[in-house]
Amino acid sequence: MTSYINHFRPIYEVRAAVFWLAAIVLLPLSGMPYGWAFALVALAFLALRSLQIWRALTFRMAISTKWLTTLEVPKLLQIQKRMRTEANSMYLGIGYEWTQKHCQIAHDILRMPTTDIPGLPRWLNRTKTGRRIEEAIEGIFAPKDSLRDRMPQGSSWIHGMEPKKALVPFHYKAMGGHTLVGGTTGAGKTRTYEVISTQVIHLGDVLIIVDPKNDAEWKRRVEKECQRAGRKFLYFNQAKPSESIRLNPIENWSQPSEIPSRIAQLMEEGPFRDFAFLFIDRAVKGELYIGDKPTLRSILKYAQSGITSLLEKALKRFFVERGLTDWEQQVATETTRQGQRNNAASLVDGMIGLYNAQFASQERGNEAIDGLIATHVHDREHYMRIIASALPLLQMLATGETGLMLAPKADDFDDEREIWDIDKVIKQKAVLYMGLDSLSNNIVQKAIASMILSDVAAVCGSIYNFYDSPPEVVLIIDEIAEAINEQVIQILNKGRGAGFKAFVAFQARADLEARLGNAAKMLQVLGNLNNQIILRLEDSDTAQWFSDKVGETAIRNLTLTGSTSTGSEAHIGEFTGSVSRSLQLEKVPLIPTRLIHGLPNLQYFMRISGAAVYQGRIPILQG
Repeated sequence: MTSYINHFRPIYEVRAAVFWLAAIVLLPLSGMPYGWAFALVALAFLALRSLQIWRALTFRMAISTKWLTTLEVPKLLQIQKRMRTEANSMYLGIGYEWTQKHCQIAHDILRMPTTDIPGLPRWLNRTKTGRRIEEAIEGIFAPKDSLRDRMPQGSSWIHGMEPKKALVPFHYKAMGGHTLVGGTTGAGKTRTYEVISTQVIHLGDVLIIVDPKNDAEWKRRVEKECQRAGRKFLYFNQAKPSESIRLNPIENWSQPSEIPSRIAQLMEEGPFRDFAFLFIDRAVKGELYIGDKPTLRSILKYAQSGITSLLEKALKRFFVERGLTDWEQQVATETTRQGQRNNAASLVDGMIGLYNAQFASQERGNEAIDGLIATHVHDREHYMRIIASALPLLQMLATGETGLMLAPKADDFDDEREIWDIDKVIKQKAVLYMGLDSLSNNIVQKAIASMILSDVAAVCGSIYNFYDSPPEVVLIIDEIAEAINEQVIQILNKGRGAGFKAFVAFQARADLEARLGNAAKMLQVLGNLNNQIILRLEDSDTAQWFSDKVGETAIRNLTLTGSTSTGSEAHIGEFTGSVSRSLQLEKVPLIPTRLIHGLPNLQYFMRISGAAVYQGRIPILQG
């Protein structure tokens, strides 16, 4: 068994160093034969003790000081290129692999009062001379390209307990298992995403970002790196229509029923949702039958005014396809015979009668037309009550500036904004940044995010089914609880086969559970996030979940006991005593939750599924 090392004992080596220094000075002056030779031996021991003192001071300086790393983007790209060549990995800051050794030190510190953690003397901060001495010490011990973090959040010793830090690798093959980025507000999620997205852009992969907060710094960084790399940058934000592209969220689908599904899933579950899906599905299939492209605007039109005009167009097309050249005459004769007035409603009713008599009754009809007829003859009052639950949502998405952006008119030549969809983004290897207006228009942004991600899932499914060599696509979703739907779960389930690598962020597991409605769905999502990058958390439940994921290890506990005694008849100087020293093993979490709660800003623990655990620090990008 490896012996126990107490990192927080007094630095006894200082006494030995003073002794050997005195020996070096006194031995040559003592006149002792070969005194110079003994002085050389003393010098060797002095060097050894000085090295031990330096290591102890370095350790204590590291655990008592927090640092922030700054990194120029050109240097980041050099590091990325080297790591891609050597280990097929991405750069994720500097740090070290977290092992049992670090767990041992952490538990030693956690057992100590915070005032007993060794560091620089407090008096250094109280005088100008002391501050200068402190700055000089910082200059000696400061890591390269670092500046001191004087923010109060977090404990400095977590990152400082390992003196030998290196570049933290995040292997590209592991990214296919998808990644969770967890952290409380201000802990560094956006900075983490900046580092990841910068490398993805220069690597050449497709990048799709869904940012409910519309972080200005992240957007500027992505746009700047696209310019630097010569990539196409696309920006969508319904709150800034003049700066935004137009993006059709129902452009891509495999089955027509996917379109009403994307709309219906935005409604609350229940019979009204099911009926709304049914009526929208009939209208969509009718549009497709006559050769029109369904849009949010057309769906809203048929939901509000009814599908009579659509049914008329569909029946005309059907009669022509069936070679019924005199259908107008037959309809007019039937209408006159029944004594109906010659208007649009009676015309459609006559067309329905002709269709039913000559085709539907002989099972030679068309299912799209059958659905439209069923809607047409449905009780109007009941229909309006049912569809009313979908109308407010369609109004928000299909009218005004938002409608022009989500249901773009290709023949509107006055609108010079580009028209894109997810399939086009992926085929042209563009970078799409979706900044959503969650603070001022939360309902609309949730609906937009949900529909766009449904479109992403549809394209993902198409790639999975039909592409021999799928493109590499990185999907980053900040605040996943604002945008998650069933399609996102499917992306996490099956996206790896389509070349998708997803990064999703949240602040607490409870956000997901509240959004999804039950714990089982939440666990299904978390079960598909094989890698975890955890910054500081305030939520104990999430911290405990991650600690359990990492697992346990054994640490050594040193117990010292001592006793002395003397008999009543013994001499005054006589006594007996004993000292015992025992070393015991204790099973503990490899990463205690207190460490997760105590991480400084921009510091994280990372667990790669089936591989190592790292503790690292994210750099602040510059340039």
